[in-house]
Amino acid sequence: EGPQSTNVITLNNETYVVNTVIVEPALENNTYVSLINKSEAEVFEAINNGTQVSDVNTFNMRISQNPLGEQTYSFSDISNFEFSVNGQIINGELEDGDILLDKNNADTSLNASTGSFTLDYYAIDQIEFSFQFTRNDGTVINGNYKRDFVYYD
Repeated sequence: EGPQSTNVITLNNETYVVNTVIVEPALENNTYVSLINKSEAEVFEAINNGTQVSDVNTFNMRISQNPLGEQTYSFSDISNFEFSVNGQIINGELEDGDILLDKNNADTSLNASTGSFTLDYYAIDQIEFSFQFTRNDGTVINGNYKRDFVYYD
């Protein structure tokens, strides 16, 4: 059986499983969408109680709209993004991850200049979306998710 194909992020031949998605409205009509490999319980234990969590993979995007709609957001609508792996949550903060994709990194090969995020379904109990970014070095990072999620307000 091949690698999991839903609720994943892929980069080259690597597959990163996504167990939790958090949608968080923010100031100035922005919405944060975070994909995390840890369970919802692990994430909130770390945020609320300072529990340390290791081997954390996160993909964070800031989309310039709130609330989100079922549509495709172009690269210019995604005001920030970062994909990091093998990080830790320490005192509620993500630290020390290896960056695989970034908006504005000193290593410009890790930056993307094209990408999009498509929100196919968005209801109180389920979200369904896909995304794709192409780094400056030509590497494609894509992902998808179809399951329940956390609305964090």
